[in-house]
Order: sequence, then C-alpha cells, then structure tokens
Amino acid sequence: MEINQQRIKKAQALMRDQGMVGIMIMNRDDYRFFFGETRVQPRAIIPAFGDPVFICFKAEVGELRAALGDQQIKVFSHVGEQMANVSKTFRKLAEEFPEGLSPGKSPLKVGMQMWFGTPAFLVDLFRKLNPDVELVPSDPVLDELRMVKQEQEIELLRKAQSIAGLGMDRARELLVPGITGREIATEVTYTLLKAGAEGTSTPLHINIGVRSCWIHGKVDDSAIREGDLVVIDLTPMYRGYCANLARTFVVGQPDGRQQLLVEAYLEMISATREALQPGVTVGRLDRIGREILAKHGLEEYHLKGISHGIGLRFEETPASTIMPAHITVKLRENMVMTIGHTILAIPGFGGVRFENLYRVTPEGGQILFDYPVDFIVG
Repeated sequence: MEINQQRIKKAQALMRDQGMVGIMIMNRDDYRFFFGETRVQPRAIIPAFGDPVFICFKAEVGELRAALGDQQIKVFSHVGEQMANVSKTFRKLAEEFPEGLSPGKSPLKVGMQMWFGTPAFLVDLFRKLNPDVELVPSDPVLDELRMVKQEQEIELLRKAQSIAGLGMDRARELLVPGITGREIATEVTYTLLKAGAEGTSTPLHINIGVRSCWIHGKVDDSAIREGDLVVIDLTPMYRGYCANLARTFVVGQPDGRQQLLVEAYLEMISATREALQPGVTVGRLDRIGREILAKHGLEEYHLKGISHGIGLRFEETPASTIMPAHITVKLRENMVMTIGHTILAIPGFGGVRFENLYRVTPEGGQILFDYPVDFIVG
C-alpha cells in the first residue's frame, strides 16, 4: 500500500476550489487511485487540508497500521457506527483548516462518487445519519484527475486488454455448433484469471443468435447453431484497470445482411478512430457514425454512445449513454476511450459489435492492443 501524495495534493486543491471540506472514498477504484490497492469495502476520507483518514473494522487495524505507520485510522464495529462518526470527523477537519479558510459550520459540503459502484442504500444512510452534511458528486474533482491517463496507467490498460485478447482467442477456438455460451464462458474465465486478471468489471457477454441484438449481455445457455451471430464482450481487470474487448463472430458463412452489418460497423470504427483527437466531443463521434450508417440505410439500427472513457472504472467520463450531458465533454490528449460501445442491431435478426481501447492523440486514436478482426469461424 502506498499513498500517492501527488494525486492527493491535486485533489485537495480542486476540493478547495469546489468548496468541499473533503471527499468520502467508498469505491474500490477511488481507493486504488489514491492508495495503490483495493479492499472489499474500502473506506477513507481525503480532507481538503491535511492527511487522509482511513476507516476500517477492528480486525483490520493491525494490517493497516503496519502499512501506514502513524497515519490516522478510524476504527468501527458496524456500518451504522461508521456513518454516524463521519460527520464528526469532517467537522473536526473543518475546524483545523488554516485561519481564514474555514468552510463554515453548516452545511459542510462533502464529495462522494455517484456512479455504479456506490450502493444507493449507503448514500441514503449517509444522508440520514449526517443531516448537517451536503453530499455532492465528487466528479468535479476526480474527473479532472482521472480523465487524462499517466503513462503507467496506459500500460496497465494495455496489459488488461492483452489479457482480454487471450480470453477472446480461447472463445474463438470453442465456437462450433452445439456448444453453449456457458461452456465458452467457463473456459474463458479460467483463461483470464490464469493470465493475471483480478476478475471482470462487468459480467461476460456471450450473446448468441437473435440475442446478439442486446446492447448488454449475459452468458447464454442456448447452443450455437450454424449461421449464428455471436457477440462476445470481455472486460478483465488488471491491477484495477479495466479492459474492454468485443468481437462479433459468424459461425459459418455470413449471409448478406450479416456481411452488411459487419462492414458498416468496421467503417464506422475507422472513421471514428480518425476523429479521436483532443477537442472533439463524443457527440461529434456519434454524428460521424450516424452519417456512415445513413449511407448504408442502417441509421435507425444504432444507438448513440459509440465511445466512452475507461480506466479504473469500466465507464468513466465521458459516458454519454448513461450521462447524456457528457456529449459536450471535449476529449483531451492521453485520455483512453473505447470505440464500439453500442450495438448495431436489426430487431429479430441480430447485431454486431467490435470494440477496442484507444489513446487520444492529435493524430487520432492510437490503439492500445491490436486484436484481429476475423469474424468468420469455420
């Protein structure tokens, strides 16, 4: 465990700009970003001034003290006790602000991540037990720090994507009529974990036949048939960083509509990749894709949201499919983005998706791991 003091100091400066007394860390990705490791239930406070405060169950104190030395550690025996004491901790931290910079007595503004990984019941409990605290999204602080990736982060994302490639290799080997998605997923999961993955950030998607239309997926229990479209989406994590590799396969020779969907999607990816430059918005990327699909008569079959940010969280800002306002967020150099997030699908027939990770550069998207597009199997 290693506290990243540089990131903490930058976060503290942004907190002060936002009028926050501090940020409550409740998520594995935030915890890992600042402290270099994760826990099943990570809890910490980063104040706008001073050192972080770590919160843990009694049984974890010895381990944390061995790793952190004299760092302040708050001990609790159950969640209710933890939440009840948080307000007192923030109030004490506010009182210790340098003279003239105190945020005042009430309400204290506290940041917290408000994405997929924060259980709603904990947010609700926090608010009920801390009525004198104004709980706000931590995005204005953490987005600013996390959107642009450092070189070592890009290498970890590249490694995660290469592990996904090994899993996709194994999946492709198994694609024959009669095998089920569950049988493929069992082998792929073993391959990912053996290669160093910590798990996956989303469930494996192995969508077969007409279910290849689904934008989200699951492990399909049905057997593959000759001529089926199969969409496979793998998201292994390596040292906290998330991969996102999706491929579509045709088991047998593609028919005309399958071929059209694949060719249109690949054309859309190529044009979007060229546009993946600083200053461009996700809204602009969507318009590029829409123009290409309109040319092929497929515009009505594709959802907005061709691209999203990725890093320690599977979807990071900008992520316009869940945060529509993100369509105006401008890309920055060295952000890492996916291309190929949404499905191109004809209802009742099937769909295709091809997804990779790209680094934003002035010359366009630089692919992190170039996995082949070889969609015909057998």
